[in-house]
Amino acid sequence: MKFVFKLLLVLALILAIFFAYISTKSNHFDVQQTKLIKAPISSVFKTVNDYKTWKDWTPWMKQDTTLVVTLNEKTVGVDSGYTWKSDKDAGGNMKTISVEDNKQILQKMTFYNSGASDVYWKFKGVKEGTQVTWGIKGDLDLIQKAAFTVVGGAELLFMKTISEGLTNLDSYVTSNIKLPKTDNYSITKNGVVVYGGQYYVGLKATCSFEELPKTLDKILPDVLIYCIQNGIKKNGAIFNIYHKYDEKNKRVEVSSCIPIKEKVKVDSKYDVELLEKGKYFKTTLKGNYSHSDEAWEKAFEYVQNEGLTMQENRKPFEVYVKGHTQAPNPEDWITEIYIPVK
Repeated sequence: MKFVFKLLLVLALILAIFFAYISTKSNHFDVQQTKLIKAPISSVFKTVNDYKTWKDWTPWMKQDTTLVVTLNEKTVGVDSGYTWKSDKDAGGNMKTISVEDNKQILQKMTFYNSGASDVYWKFKGVKEGTQVTWGIKGDLDLIQKAAFTVVGGAELLFMKTISEGLTNLDSYVTSNIKLPKTDNYSITKNGVVVYGGQYYVGLKATCSFEELPKTLDKILPDVLIYCIQNGIKKNGAIFNIYHKYDEKNKRVEVSSCIPIKEKVKVDSKYDVELLEKGKYFKTTLKGNYSHSDEAWEKAFEYVQNEGLTMQENRKPFEVYVKGHTQAPNPEDWITEIYIPVK
């Protein structure tokens, strides 16, 4: 009995210390992130201001498959909004409080079981497109502060969702900009160059030829977001390495890679490797990536016609010099193909 009493006293002391520590923490949180979207400010603002678009780029529905969203009759501007229900929480609602065209949107997000937070958007037109800031802020009571502390703070709780949402918003806006219906492209033979000598963080996947586009669309954002969240700075253009290309079974092993300045430690899901420096035959595709198959075929033809031999211990790769985040028009995209040669 004395042991139980002492144990209760120790637990009470631990809780007292914990809540004393929690009481020193700020009652206020404000988490935000800014992203450059290479699109007109009117296009970015119009998308965020219309809740009908949110299902196409906000990450919540992927994170919670039980989520059921019901749009209000008004979906654009002040007093527009939606409600949601979920098996994981008590549900809630989102409502737009104020709007300044192409400048700012203020919203109120209410969780029925934990109160309300302020959501804000800021838009700034720049030479390259639009700088958009998405943030969430609010005040916490003692119990909420304790819960936030246990899960690692408001930054950890909200930053991943904000980062993923801005990335999705970027893709959605740039893919829906009206562009010329022409599909001009060119494939240029550049010849032998020396390339490589840099570390990269990669995420590897194996799939069929048919599944390759969807696989790249999945693993590339994954490794990019991982690097952003862990403070690993990108040092150059993103690229894909093709480790195996099985014509007989129509299978490919590929890694999406983020170049980095120096070697770092990463989770076991990812790889840190050195892109070996050496001689490569370079071919450049200018235009929509949909022409990449033709560009790769021509690249191998160029190598053969030049009488060159492939270097088997190094792997071919493609570098996204300019893509949809830098140029909304696919005709301006640039992909460089590198085939290792002796």
